[in-house]
Amino acid sequence: MSVSVEDGGTNHPRAIAPLLWPSDVELILPGSKSEANRLLVAAACAGRRVRITGATPCDDVERMVMGLQVLGFPARFVDRERGVVDVEPRPTSARREGTLDCGNAGTALRFLVSLAAVTDGRWTLDGDAAMRRRPIGPLVEAWRRLGIAIEDHAGCPPVTVRGGARRGGRVELDASLSSQFLSSLVLVGGELDGGLEIVLRGELASSEYAHLTGALLAPLGVEVAFEDSRVLVRRVAPFAVPDLVVSGDWSAAATWACAESLTGSRIRGSNLRPHSGQADEAIGEALRVLVAPGAIELSVAHTPDQFMNLAIVAARRSSNTRLVGARNLRVKESDRIAVMARELRKVGADVHELDDGLEITGGAPIHGATIDPENDHRVAMAFAILGLVVPGITITNPRCVEKSYPSFWRALEAVQRSLRCVAIIGMRGAGKSTLGRALAERSGMRWIDTDLEFEREHGEIATFVAAHGWPKFREIEARIVQRSLCPGTIVSTGGGAVENAETREALRRDAIVLSLLADAPLLQSRLRSDARVRPALSPGRVDPSAEIQSVLERRKPLYAEVAHAELSASLAPTELVAAAFEALRAPHGTWR
Repeated sequence: MSVSVEDGGTNHPRAIAPLLWPSDVELILPGSKSEANRLLVAAACAGRRVRITGATPCDDVERMVMGLQVLGFPARFVDRERGVVDVEPRPTSARREGTLDCGNAGTALRFLVSLAAVTDGRWTLDGDAAMRRRPIGPLVEAWRRLGIAIEDHAGCPPVTVRGGARRGGRVELDASLSSQFLSSLVLVGGELDGGLEIVLRGELASSEYAHLTGALLAPLGVEVAFEDSRVLVRRVAPFAVPDLVVSGDWSAAATWACAESLTGSRIRGSNLRPHSGQADEAIGEALRVLVAPGAIELSVAHTPDQFMNLAIVAARRSSNTRLVGARNLRVKESDRIAVMARELRKVGADVHELDDGLEITGGAPIHGATIDPENDHRVAMAFAILGLVVPGITITNPRCVEKSYPSFWRALEAVQRSLRCVAIIGMRGAGKSTLGRALAERSGMRWIDTDLEFEREHGEIATFVAAHGWPKFREIEARIVQRSLCPGTIVSTGGGAVENAETREALRRDAIVLSLLADAPLLQSRLRSDARVRPALSPGRVDPSAEIQSVLERRKPLYAEVAHAELSASLAPTELVAAAFEALRAPHGTWR
């Protein structure tokens, strides 16, 4: 089942409860704000009505829609839950001046600078105190060279633009600080007379995002060609697409991928598009490097938005890690390198700050702390996933996540709530029902005893076996076990359930399997004192306890085949429950 989540509420510090054991959940992720804001600019340039679906109303997208409105484009959310935005052509009677307040939405401000440059009027683009420290100079200079009257404030916002010119041509651009400068020009370049030739000076930062811009424009009739240090933009066909769809956000998915790595959970996004062109779709490659043993160096140049999450994963490694290639993160919503270094030290990590990243010494004991994300959504989310494995993590200003992921905290609650199914296997008399009931009471999960389920539906097992035989019983039992293996459930199986091959496969796939080990004398003792009527497992046997040894020898390899952890059935009940919780909290990756 997919979990759709909304959020809201107060902005009090938020304490993160660690997972009891790995989670198993499918989430409906927010729409990619990278895609949404690019498509909103493209829609404004379309000259026709365009409907965009999947534009989750996070702060960045809200700021973009409001910016379009200030520029005179009729743009509005018609269905906020589904992220449906209608953008109409700009009427001739539209306003000719205004101030666009972009808050801390860097993508919105940078893209809107170019849209303002091609929109007749006098416009001021501004933001909050953090935005006024973020660079915009290279983009301003590019438009100045294209003949636009435009000014910034010492290379940063606010920006004033006297827009309306439509002359294209050749322009140089330094996009080494941000690929958003290039994407901003590309988004409107197809609407300029003769198109646009952009000559890049210096190395292009986060090039994947620039290529994403080109890929999104291609179906809309704009050709974007990347040729070494040149980018050529021209319209080759009319804008003929009335409806656009924003795919799920791989940046959000990558946060949960890092949570998977930390906790051994299974957290999936139901609305992701493979081969999306979003840079963070490559998170799996970075995590494969991080889980390898030994000292490593990892460049985050191609996935800069995941620097924070990867730093959290690195802090839990036993070996040293160097994360490099992140120099441009010093001019994001916060100085992300400095903030991560400071907050990681709070939780006990041994961190050395580099010019372009962090060096993290492995093996330092990590503990709880109160985290100040400095209003940076990605810092807050990174330390939230650390809180899934480290007790005592509290996030201040938790609503800063609304910049990109308004439903993040509800999604986190879904992850905490949807614990992976735990199946308990073992012989008759091993104590599977007792342990299952105790785990359910402690965790708040649902408990299912498959023998009790069978008897509820088909009557007493001994009577059924006498009438229909063991093969028919095993067939029905297999169906009951397999349908019971769902997240949020503790399942105590029948002793012989593992004799069905399909059931063994389902146990391995859908549950964390705890095997209760008991020798024959202990099982015989318990069965003799049990008043319940149990059918013999072998033909001609009257006393089930007499056949325990032979059946145990037959099933031992089957239990071992599917078990993720083995527990001694001879432990006292309280000791057994404690041992089960310890096994379920095993290091990351155990349950994969």
